[in-house]
Amino acid sequence: MTQLSNAPASFFELIVLIGLGVAVSAPAASAGQNECAGRASDIIRLAYPGANKADDAFLFGGATITLPTDDNVEAHPRRVICRIWPAQPQLTLVAVPLMTEQSDSENEGDIELLVVDSTNLHVKQRLRLQGLMSDDAIHVESVAFDTARYQLAPGKTAFGLRVTREGSSRANPFGETTLWLFSADADGLKPVLDNIVVSENHGEWDTACAGEFNETTRTLSMGSQAKGVFADIVVTEKTTTSVATVGKDGGCQSEDKTTIGNHRLRYDGSKYAVPKDLKRDE
Repeated sequence: MTQLSNAPASFFELIVLIGLGVAVSAPAASAGQNECAGRASDIIRLAYPGANKADDAFLFGGATITLPTDDNVEAHPRRVICRIWPAQPQLTLVAVPLMTEQSDSENEGDIELLVVDSTNLHVKQRLRLQGLMSDDAIHVESVAFDTARYQLAPGKTAFGLRVTREGSSRANPFGETTLWLFSADADGLKPVLDNIVVSENHGEWDTACAGEFNETTRTLSMGSQAKGVFADIVVTEKTTTSVATVGKDGGCQSEDKTTIGNHRLRYDGSKYAVPKDLKRDE
């Protein structure tokens, strides 16, 4: 049991840590640096020939495409992001938010993924993900590529896209990060794993001390491969439940319980099947 001094302030700092502040459990390969390197405008012109330039954005088909203003991915979830694919550096991965509505309370939009030639920026493959940027009370906080080496089979590597969402309620803090994996080869750009929750934090408390909070992180690793067979994906899951109460001395006390489990995801011929309890609620 942990004794928390200065209960209201210190405990709220704890809530920020376990309820909101660690929403992303991404490996180092999903770094928050944008690698458009000043080429975003050229990429958009080539990918969307009919788009019209307007300040730091393009207008296309009723949607707004906003260009990055710096290399910080985390601060601008609705701007174009780029990342050179380490597994195939001749290719650059691009995520293009296509926003049809933007406000402080609600947003609507898709993301189109582009795989472009790193030299001439010509689009080689593309895939539009409907509604991925739509949000309301649970808002999209960040979008980032995950370029860890997801070796699905010999000669077949996937890349990931992570989307982090957060709630705004102080009494019911919430945050989650979901992961998609995509393969890009002669068969086209297609999802092979979708919407698995790799980090989730939620809780309920009286905003002073008493409450219960849960934090779950899931780490993906590739299983062993056999010739011509897709490797299994092993998911290691760690869940910590923290219960806070007011002690006899008036101080705030927290008791934690941690459980660890594993899941094995198998390729069914078109994608990896994700159990319902590991997926984001739509």
